[in-house]
Amino acid sequence: MSIRHWVAIGALASTASAVSAQSVYIGGAGGVTRSNADCAGTVSCDNTDTGWKAYAGYNINPMFGVEVVGYDMGATTGVVFIPGFNPINASLKTTGFALAGVINVPLGASADLIGRLGVASNKLKVDATSGNLSGSDSETSTQALWGIGFAFKVSPSVAIRTEIDGTTATYAGESFNSTLFSLGVSIKF
Repeated sequence: MSIRHWVAIGALASTASAVSAQSVYIGGAGGVTRSNADCAGTVSCDNTDTGWKAYAGYNINPMFGVEVVGYDMGATTGVVFIPGFNPINASLKTTGFALAGVINVPLGASADLIGRLGVASNKLKVDATSGNLSGSDSETSTQALWGIGFAFKVSPSVAIRTEIDGTTATYAGESFNSTLFSLGVSIKF
């Protein structure tokens, strides 16, 4: 065989292994969220809530992939009292979607370390109620989405994932960071 044939065989073998490493997957997770909203001046304030995320991804090779992620980072709620007025109940809720690059670092046959970094479109909705009056407003901004976690393989196509994801949303020039601590499942096709 000539060198040209060996090069062609090598190229076909590497292409076949790359194609077998490619895969599409979907997943979802839920958990606890935490926000850094300032509670100063409130009668009561809760920076924790429940949140969720859903994603679809494509592994370009065993180590790198891309994901589309949709999420709800929960809400921060608080009560503000202004003398002479009814208490004001307010909430800040972050939702969004992102396109992210993903890195999978194998930690053995049954676990991977996962890292995520992407560009997100976040909507921060502000709701306020006082007596019979209520109002809401929102602002959308482009921010970074980051994440880190572990995938524990239950089978070749199913993994349990525990992750921490974070992003920022803005309203009226103020930035609010939200973090989701989640547990979920990923299914590979």
